[in-house]
Amino acid sequence: MTMAVAGLLYLGMFALAAGMSRHADPLLGAQAGHAVLRHPARYGWALVALSFLAACLAGDGGRALVLWFGLIPFASAIILLGLSYRPAVPRAMVPVAALMVLLAPFI
Repeated sequence: MTMAVAGLLYLGMFALAAGMSRHADPLLGAQAGHAVLRHPARYGWALVALSFLAACLAGDGGRALVLWFGLIPFASAIILLGLSYRPAVPRAMVPVAALMVLLAPFI
């Protein structure tokens, strides 16, 4: 379940960063004006809340909350460092994070 929580957190943090006007162009590229992506911060908060729910339902209780709070800076650091040095890296990690969420129940 850790893999699903990490993937959801990354996708949520990516959407929150893409919702900021200064980060939208480097993160979304040509898709920044797409109608579906008009309010990515809303999707970001929903994904962060979903990751919190997935962590709480994992069954570990307190350990799940500590894991969730520990994964927030990890997911954010990948996006932050990618924005600082190479904006293509956070964009390339989106399919990887989605794959992590999809494959988590099977692993």
